[in-house]
Amino acid sequence: MTRSGVVAEEAGEEVAGASGVLLGRDREQSQLYALVDGIDSRGGALVVRGDAGIGKSALLAATQERALRRGITVVSTTGTLSEAQLAFAGLHQLLLPLLGRLDLLPDPQRRALETAFGIADAPAPDLFLIGLAALGLVADRAVETPLLFAVEDAHWLDRPSSEVLKFVARRVESDPVLLLFAVREGVPSSFDDADLPELHVAGLDQWASNALLDLGAATLPADVRRRILDEAEGNPLALIELPVAAAQLGAQAARSDPLPMTDRLEQAFTSRLTSLATGVQKLLLLAALDEVDLAELSLAAGRPVEPDDLTPAVAAGLGTLESERFRFRHPLIRSAVQQAASPAELRDAHAALAEALANEPDRAVWHRAAAAAASGPSEDVALALDAAAERARRRGGVGVAVAAHERAAELTADPHNRALRLFRAGDLAFDLGRPKEGARLLREAQQLGLPVAEHAIASFYLELAESTWSGSATIRDFARIARDLVADGEGRRALQALATVSVRAYWERLDERTRREIAAISDEIAAPADDPMRLRVLGLIDPIGRGKQVVEQVSRLSPVGISDPEQLFAVGVAASSVWADTLSLPFLQAAVAGARADGLLNLLAHALVFEAWGDLHRGAVRRVITSAAEGARIAEETRALRYVLAARLAQAIATAEQGDDEASERLIADAEAMLIPLGANPMLALPALARGRLALAGERFGEAYEHLVRIFDPAGAAFHPFVRGWALADLADAAVRGDGDLDAVRGYLAEWEQVAEATTAPHLQVQVAYAAAILAKDAVAEQCFRVAIASAQAEWPFYVARAQLAYGAWLRRHRRMTQSRAPLREAAGTFDALGLLRYAERARRELRASGETVRRRVPGGWSQLSPQELQIAQLAAEGLSNRKIGEQLYLSHRTVESHLYRLFPKLGVTSRAQLRDALENASSSSTTV
Repeated sequence: MTRSGVVAEEAGEEVAGASGVLLGRDREQSQLYALVDGIDSRGGALVVRGDAGIGKSALLAATQERALRRGITVVSTTGTLSEAQLAFAGLHQLLLPLLGRLDLLPDPQRRALETAFGIADAPAPDLFLIGLAALGLVADRAVETPLLFAVEDAHWLDRPSSEVLKFVARRVESDPVLLLFAVREGVPSSFDDADLPELHVAGLDQWASNALLDLGAATLPADVRRRILDEAEGNPLALIELPVAAAQLGAQAARSDPLPMTDRLEQAFTSRLTSLATGVQKLLLLAALDEVDLAELSLAAGRPVEPDDLTPAVAAGLGTLESERFRFRHPLIRSAVQQAASPAELRDAHAALAEALANEPDRAVWHRAAAAAASGPSEDVALALDAAAERARRRGGVGVAVAAHERAAELTADPHNRALRLFRAGDLAFDLGRPKEGARLLREAQQLGLPVAEHAIASFYLELAESTWSGSATIRDFARIARDLVADGEGRRALQALATVSVRAYWERLDERTRREIAAISDEIAAPADDPMRLRVLGLIDPIGRGKQVVEQVSRLSPVGISDPEQLFAVGVAASSVWADTLSLPFLQAAVAGARADGLLNLLAHALVFEAWGDLHRGAVRRVITSAAEGARIAEETRALRYVLAARLAQAIATAEQGDDEASERLIADAEAMLIPLGANPMLALPALARGRLALAGERFGEAYEHLVRIFDPAGAAFHPFVRGWALADLADAAVRGDGDLDAVRGYLAEWEQVAEATTAPHLQVQVAYAAAILAKDAVAEQCFRVAIASAQAEWPFYVARAQLAYGAWLRRHRRMTQSRAPLREAAGTFDALGLLRYAERARRELRASGETVRRRVPGGWSQLSPQELQIAQLAAEGLSNRKIGEQLYLSHRTVESHLYRLFPKLGVTSRAQLRDALENASSSSTTV
């Protein structure tokens, strides 16, 4: 198994291989030691990257020794190529000393980790729930003593372990926890895009190279010494091993052809193998192909193997015997042993290991595959790999399942079956958030020929990976597939096909007839009228034609009666898509809570972004700031690009309403930088909306009109038929106060009055009433304002306050000063409560103009908080403990504690008991008569 263990905690016990100050490594050692010395105040992670033999292991060993002397608990493991396809092997070894604390975890986290490690059999856990469980174990243990995790050859860790460790590494900044990952330069790994700090280890300088050479080979001939110094390029392992090889080659050393450094080192180690007996070489080959103990080695060798049998290899400096296993001194020695073997020897060794490990099918199957590859396709082995993939998937090791399906495809002769296996691998890769790998696999599958349904799904995923829009082609393909499935009696699969493409259909500029035809397919499916997936399909594909139907069905549902967060999300999306945010938000909030509890980060990101836009439409910008920021952060981690930009744009609008134009502009620019390079794209309506709202908040009404009217222009790049329904009130505001085309806006209003009536969509109804009021002639304006205020009264305080502000301003302009003050006061109070600081200031300005004395408002302390600090403050004010807050936000409880420590002074409080009042008082109105 992967090398692991807690290095003894007693100060002063040495780590094997460490020797105090390392020659020529002052800079690197100082940086690592600083991390260790500061671990009590700041945790974190570091990727130590460098060429093979450059000294990464020595640096990690010296750092571990330093940590031990400071009383830090050290846990280490080493990735190996033979275990790269064993799901969670590396993580299991690192967490093995902490598993006695499993019962301290919340039940969902405990079950997830037990399932990942094969301790329990349960439904496949989400990878991020496993990550949260690992974070919980680590943070809880770090309360007792600081922790250092050192991972050698991290590029060979199994992918699921790597993903979990990256998840933990990003969240321990406030905990006394340090994670070090040694990664070989040039070897692809999941740490290449980990967004973690890196330390690059370069070659030794000339002085240090000479000094190291003098330590082991001071008597080299001058010409050989020069050659070794030139070829070693400061690589410490080369400076140690090349002189040994030179002594063995004698006169040939100076005449050898130059080779890449890794090849030269492997060649140097290979030269030692030839002096060993054939039997020893065979044992070394078996040990090089898997982390076998002596008992397993005996089974594979077909005879009892004793420690003395490997003594010659130890004497040759190739490795050591530890805990009944032969440990190669360096990964390049393991590689050299494999490179020295003939194809027949490799095949026989893999076959022997497969038989010896028959009781461990997840290890044996990869040896079976390696042995079979030499003789051509093997359906038996391919089926065994499929089974291993399914076992890995059930444990949450989706990355291993991808590799197993792909390896199975390589061993498949039949093109149809090979394509399907590649499709499964690509589909899982997309689920895992690895679009490049998924796209490669799906392209290969399509080239071989896929069934119609799988081909369409592959095309859809390829568009997502390549950030392209096919127009209506892909949507029509899915509609055709759904019809065929309905005809074959597979209604549920038909609904799933439509659901897969429904979000794309919403954003695509389909004509009304096409939308009606596609939505009608669902009528032929035997599913309840309130089926969540059905409602999602209807709402997204035909919001106007099916809006009333969706509103009626969702109105009859309750989140309390639905336990599945996916179904809650589907209902929330359905209501959101038909402008019924007051109906959607309870379902989206429940979906967020369920996704948090189950560790479903993909779903959580999506639900948070929909929730943020729903709250934005209702004017609850403080909620928007927290949910949008968290949604963007998680969507970025799960590589959901479109959700990242949608979240940032929602946050940009909310930030603009609070008066921070610079932050808003930065968020919009970031989203545009992601979106505009994609070319013509229906989502361009969102930056136009954000820029319009930013200008509107800054009272640059003419500029706001120019941005917003683009959404309504069918010939423009920012046009979108349904986003218009989000911007109607804003466009009317901008047009009235910014010399916009009022006739054009009245035309849009007439169109949307019909849509509001046909769909009964509440967001449309309140916007239509508001826009009608501010566009009305003076003779009927007062009545229109009263209708607008009354229509929004129940669930739309934002539109009540907007109408009150506009009404109060209208009354003041008509010199009805006294009457204007009551609606203006109410508007200011509502805007303050919602966090709409600029609207509130406008209301107070109007009050002052009416003759009322108004205190200048000092922004509440909450406006100084970062989105995450605000979210933590809100949860703490609700009475949640640091641990519970951490579980909700995927943070350690010490990180939560650190945030609270920093935010207390900003809010002017000294304890969490004061938080609720501080947040409420910060949002209260400050008007006085």
